[in-house]
Amino acid sequence: MHDDDLMDQLLRDTMAARPPQLSPEFDARVMRRVRPRRLTQTGRWLIASYVVVAGATAAWLMRDVPVSAIVAALVMTVPIAVGVSAYGRRITLGD
Repeated sequence: MHDDDLMDQLLRDTMAARPPQLSPEFDARVMRRVRPRRLTQTGRWLIASYVVVAGATAAWLMRDVPVSAIVAALVMTVPIAVGVSAYGRRITLGD
């Protein structure tokens, strides 16, 4: 029974004490580490260049494909891409 009394006393002491608090600098450090990173100007230019080159290449490669086939492919794949993107955001944000 002695162990139970010690445990009860330990719990009483723990519940009566002030809860530990983190330093204000801790919050600032955590927020700096988890903040989304921004692209540099060079990164933006690289991505824009890639989009232009990829679009031009795709247009050139599909020059013999009928327009109706391209529209049908877009009608089928764009909603799927939007749904997968929304699902991924929902998972990562924990909603």
